Amino acid sequence: MLLALLPVAASAQTLEAVKSAGKLRVGVQAANMPWGFADESGALVGYDIDVARLLANEIGIDLELVPVTGQSRIAQLITGKVDILFAVLGMFPDRAEVLQFTKPYAGLSYWVIGPKDKAIKDFPDLSGLKISASKASAEEKIITEKAPADASIVRYDDPQSSILALMSGQADVIVGNSTYIGNFTRMGRADFENKIKLGSQFQGGGIRKNDKEFLDFVNGFLDKAMANGELEKISQKWLLEPLPEFPESIDGISWKID
Repeated sequence: MLLALLPVAASAQTLEAVKSAGKLRVGVQAANMPWGFADESGALVGYDIDVARLLANEIGIDLELVPVTGQSRIAQLITGKVDILFAVLGMFPDRAEVLQFTKPYAGLSYWVIGPKDKAIKDFPDLSGLKISASKASAEEKIITEKAPADASIVRYDDPQSSILALMSGQADVIVGNSTYIGNFTRMGRADFENKIKLGSQFQGGGIRKNDKEFLDFVNGFLDKAMANGELEKISQKWLLEPLPEFPESIDGISWKID
């Protein structure tokens, strides 16, 4: 679904609404380790889940985690199915046209990832290969533009399915983010490495347009979580690395409403 075709819902005062309802509905990805995934007991855990839980605690209400996919997440927000997205949501200008970003709270880079014994240094080396990608992800968009004409891009509904395609030999390489190598290592596969860097992003929460009260609250919450070290703990826990240095601005994107 093209972002431009999504209706922009009239502003609802989300902070007042969630307090009245007694719960915060947060859209999270449920098959994208380590951002959001099911643990051995079936409970959703991950970086974005921890941030969502902190926000619900800050408001003083219950948390309802709503699984979304890369394809469905913005529509789920715009149509009121969730109150906010913490769903590996890269901060890009086209998305800012239909939703309101909060301040950034995480960051990552994108890569073509493949077997260590396969010589891949640049895009022409992908000629004739089968590339696994997660639908509606930033890396899927980039590889669609950059891959050689004779490369085959196989698109899956979620990152987990895309990863399994590579691990099972259904794909030669995969496009994914900087957390993938750690995920492969956790699964006992140390035979993959980053090959071609595709780009990088910062991630923000996503709320509905024109909801200044909620935006100001969430931005204040993120400032507090930065200052008291809670976000740093989450980054170290799930990404095994410190928080990146967040920019003061990103072209085409504002995380405040005057």
